[in-house]
Amino acid sequence: MTKREILIDYVKNGGQRFLCSPQIGAGAGFDTKIAEKTWIGDTTIEDTRNAWEMFDVIPLYNYELPQLHELTPKLEMKNVCGQGKTADRRLTHKKLITALGSLTSEIIEDEGKGALAVKYFITEEEELEIFEYYLDCLLEVKDFSQITEGVRHIRKIVGEDSALDLQWPMQPYELLCFPNTVDTAVFALTCPDIFKRLMDKILELDERLLLAVSKGGADFVFLGGPGSELISPQYYRDYLVPYSKVVTEMAHKNGLLVYTHICSKIEPMLSLGFYNEMGIDLFETLSEEPVGNVKSIEDAFEKLDPKICTRGNIGLDKLLLGTPEEIKEISFRILETAKRLGRKHILAASDYMFYDTPVENVRAMAEAAAEFNGCPSNDLV
Repeated sequence: MTKREILIDYVKNGGQRFLCSPQIGAGAGFDTKIAEKTWIGDTTIEDTRNAWEMFDVIPLYNYELPQLHELTPKLEMKNVCGQGKTADRRLTHKKLITALGSLTSEIIEDEGKGALAVKYFITEEEELEIFEYYLDCLLEVKDFSQITEGVRHIRKIVGEDSALDLQWPMQPYELLCFPNTVDTAVFALTCPDIFKRLMDKILELDERLLLAVSKGGADFVFLGGPGSELISPQYYRDYLVPYSKVVTEMAHKNGLLVYTHICSKIEPMLSLGFYNEMGIDLFETLSEEPVGNVKSIEDAFEKLDPKICTRGNIGLDKLLLGTPEEIKEISFRILETAKRLGRKHILAASDYMFYDTPVENVRAMAEAAAEFNGCPSNDLV
């Protein structure tokens, strides 16, 4: 079996041996350091692949969907990049131009730290009208083969033997991340009619995108979800859970698995059973304090549906500051708990690994999984 087949089969069915799949890529910077680069924005798909291949682990490559505005001449995106006030900061101004008006965003990137949006495209309720026009333009498009070809390009570089996840804000409540999470929740309260209409249009767009990425060779699609420090349980009841059910059903009909990453606080959503209702196949991460807020990994396992495969849960703080011996000890404890409770679990970090994560600690994680399985690390698969 290829590593791609091993991962997909394990997520679906579990197995006698636990897998190790530390999160590499997604703009966090570990692969950037391996490539001896300092700007995370300069990291290539080849850089990420080279980082994965350093370790005897099972990769899951995670990449963003190709740009949607390129599907239609009615939409134009202008990027203006420049230097910040200091040499270790870059600024990018994005301007989406439509017939109804323009939306702008601003992104900063610090050397070795990655990018952060300091201004989102939508900050005011009036701008939702432009966003709706943006969606209408995309829904007029009949041919999504450009998206399929973009995914095929990524697949070609990643290779056929590794699993591939495609990420975009497909949960309709996110409004494609045009506003930030807090503003999005406010819009849901202040203008529920247009908010609902926009979500329904995003569902229609998702249906076409899911088919396109499936044709391109994706194995997983990414379903995000904010932690409890950002939104309330009622918001999950009203928007996240019902819309997630629809999205994940569409993904499954297209032969795709659903990968969910929540790297912040997941209680009380976990205890309330929301994640069990959403159609998730692979969930990360069940982190204890200070990274997350679950009572314990054992308690979290008992609350999460055993049909859901989990991935994690070594804290980034431990990976950054701990020794290889400490990482092995934590890894054994996680795997022992998973085995005792009969869980499908993939040993990994609590989030995508930062630039300064020591290589020795990542290797220790892989070695721990191999030793726990009773095989040398080069025989993990």
